[in-house]
Amino acid sequence: MTEVDELLARLRKLPAVALDSEFEASVRAQAVRRLRRRPRPAPYASLALAATVVLYLGWALQFASSLYR
Repeated sequence: MTEVDELLARLRKLPAVALDSEFEASVRAQAVRRLRRRPRPAPYASLALAATVVLYLGWALQFASSLYR
C-alpha cells in the first residue's frame, strides 16, 4: 500500500460525525441560494474562447491547404 492508500484506509475507520441540524440547514440553504443565483456573465472568457476557435480554424485551414500544394 502507498501512503495515500493507508491514509484513506485510516480515514474510513473513523466514526461518522453527526452535524448539528441548525448548521446543516444553514449550509443547505446557502448551497441552494448559490445554485439558484444567476450566473455572472464572463465576457473575457467568451472572447478568449471565440478567439481560440478562430485561430484554431485558421491554422487547420492553412494546414489542410498546404497538403494540396
